[in-house]
Amino acid sequence: MNPDLKSILNERFPSDTSIGGSSEETTNSAIRIYGRRFYKDQTPVEYLAELLLVFISKKGDGRINENSFTLEDDGQAQYWPKDGLGLKLFSFFPSSKLETRHAVHQEKYIEAVESIKDNIEGSATEKDDGVRVVQSLLAGFTGVAKNRTWVTHSFLPASTSLISRELAWQHTKARKQDLRDWEDSKQYFSHDGHLFMARGGESLFLQLANMFSGDAQVHKTINDLLQRSEYKHLSKFDVTALKCSLEENLTELLNKSMQGMESLTSFIEHNLGDTTPFSTEKRATLGWVPKSTVPEAFLFAVELQNICSSSLSELDKLDVMQQLCCLQVLRSLSFQSQRVDNEYSSTKGFAGNYVWVASNPESSRYSATRKLSQSSLEKIEEKLYRVLRNVHAELGQTSDSRSLRQADDHGFKIFRKIGKEIGLVIPKTGQGQRFVMPPHLLKVLVAATLSPGERVRLTEFYNRVFAHFGIALAGQQLSSALEWISSESGDKNYALSSESQWIEEALKQGGFLVELSDAVSIVQNPGSKEV
Repeated sequence: MNPDLKSILNERFPSDTSIGGSSEETTNSAIRIYGRRFYKDQTPVEYLAELLLVFISKKGDGRINENSFTLEDDGQAQYWPKDGLGLKLFSFFPSSKLETRHAVHQEKYIEAVESIKDNIEGSATEKDDGVRVVQSLLAGFTGVAKNRTWVTHSFLPASTSLISRELAWQHTKARKQDLRDWEDSKQYFSHDGHLFMARGGESLFLQLANMFSGDAQVHKTINDLLQRSEYKHLSKFDVTALKCSLEENLTELLNKSMQGMESLTSFIEHNLGDTTPFSTEKRATLGWVPKSTVPEAFLFAVELQNICSSSLSELDKLDVMQQLCCLQVLRSLSFQSQRVDNEYSSTKGFAGNYVWVASNPESSRYSATRKLSQSSLEKIEEKLYRVLRNVHAELGQTSDSRSLRQADDHGFKIFRKIGKEIGLVIPKTGQGQRFVMPPHLLKVLVAATLSPGERVRLTEFYNRVFAHFGIALAGQQLSSALEWISSESGDKNYALSSESQWIEEALKQGGFLVELSDAVSIVQNPGSKEV
């Protein structure tokens, strides 16, 4: 086992977080390795929504630091999110799961709609049409509905007013009671289950908060990273200035760019009457992340800044950020598993010391790069599986299949699930699963690794993608992948073939590639301000 394992597992942010807050924290090796927590059932949109929820909310006992990555230094890792229940009732109740629509909610919904109508000018028909139009508009911003009851639906986090905490409705308990009205039903709304917003977005926020904390060790880690030649393009990013700029850009994106939506939701909430489920504001407690996550958090912050400062439309920015959050979860799992592994290896050109080889989605099964891609996915998953069991044994846990299954849900199983959801891993079922690079993820890579207005040679783009994510697309990066896979497996029987035409064609079709000559191609940032 890595000799630094103890410090990796025990050095956490926030630093006052103690081990043993729950039995799960002490027995679940995935939580001990990756923090509290990533979970396999959290959806892509809810990673971004939860990250932004913590960002916009008041924090700490002082209830300050809205729209900030600063945590109040009072020993209280907590924040105060709004519940948004009234807006969910108005927007989602009519189309929600029928069997979980309680009668008192039906009554409250009718009352809320009538209240809205009373504040709309026009005939009865015009008022009915107005309500339907507004509901249709809000339904267009549905992030997650699935087979859930109305209160557990969520919006796309397109503006501050559409971002709210997770709430759940205890339908089975409530059905056994004789509820007379809305007031009686309030006690059956719960706010602390973390069933859907399962702390994954909180973990991404805490990675950034740790990196922006001003800690001396954090600065040393970032400075060491910037000394490496492959990260010289990041030397222009001062951490303090990066924090201020990213906070301003995110705030503008959520508050100013969709002011019409803010005005509309404000009107609805103002006229819904009392729909607040709790008599007093309810705090939410934050988990923790390993302090060692600084390198990947710094890369994540730079990438978010590049996206936010581009001239992409607001919804395009949110879509790209959502995909980036998923990539950050996968990157965090890979970085951290490499840190604690007892079969440690390194990769030239990338601080994470692992490789994901992306192959052409249309390549034949005989393609050398496709075989390399399959092998890289296998090696990553073997590592994720192995470190959970090694740490489980190191912590003195018994070979309890239940606790290991729980650890897999918080670690090993997440990687393939999210990879498939975002199209990074195909096929969804069957043999030959491998990394690929679909057009929508290629757009994310360009927007994340190039500053607005920046143009770089194609080879430099390959270098940056590898330096940020460990994704090998062509050339020297495939050589690094071959060395890494061979060192992990001991198998030297791989044929190296640079099949890069497919990625160049994909870049060209996306409008990202400019061919200046047969020998020189330039990659440009999409939606940039100076292209």
